[in-house]
Amino acid sequence: MTASDNRFLKDFYSSVVFLTRFPAPPWVEAAKRPLATSMWAFPIVGVLIAAVGSATYVCCDLLGLPVFIAALFTVVTIIIATGGLHEDGLSDLADGVWGGADPQQRLSIMSDSRIGAYGTIALITSVGSRTAAIAAISDPTLVLGALVATCAVSRGMMPIIMMVSRPAKEDGLGASAGTPAKSTCAVSLLLAFTITMLSAPGGWLICMIAAAMGTLLVSWLAQRALGGYTGDTIGASQQLAEMFALAIIASALVSA
Repeated sequence: MTASDNRFLKDFYSSVVFLTRFPAPPWVEAAKRPLATSMWAFPIVGVLIAAVGSATYVCCDLLGLPVFIAALFTVVTIIIATGGLHEDGLSDLADGVWGGADPQQRLSIMSDSRIGAYGTIALITSVGSRTAAIAAISDPTLVLGALVATCAVSRGMMPIIMMVSRPAKEDGLGASAGTPAKSTCAVSLLLAFTITMLSAPGGWLICMIAAAMGTLLVSWLAQRALGGYTGDTIGASQQLAEMFALAIIASALVSA
């Protein structure tokens, strides 16, 4: 194995361990690599997450379960596979931004493990909208394509926030992950673009635009309310990007 192949595997390993709860053997050398250098592989990990979720949908379909229940089980499977990492970020951001009066107070609220009304509403919106979109898509093959596209593109845009903004606080996951290089972000975007173009069952270009809008919206909100990004805001950006992208694909297929 060449050195470049070894770096590729280490980056992929680091991304899988960070973004999922998939079992992985210990790899000390890979664990020591800065997360920022591994972020180009985020879209590929998104494909793996989508595959797990789609497998659940197919099983539910074979069992003859109603599409809405199958869609809900699919979303729950994805949450379990990722350990609710991004959902936690979304709920924390909602609680902090709308529950605090200034950046310091908002960051303090976001660090609290308890969830408030705003966070609960955000979670319900996320789970509900994704479930509704998957149920509207309905066909298992189309659901697979939609999940692959949206799980990839929503994670592929996460490094962009870290490149163009700065951490809101000196400690925490956002700061410790480091700043991804422009080349890392470019590869991540290229992979996300390619995967979305090849897999989205409808409206792939507007799907990319919708995901970008969700990412930029969270980035703008974090900059305005917190003074920069945190690990929670990065997770929240993934959620909003996925919600917007799934809604666009569902709309494109229903209106076709």
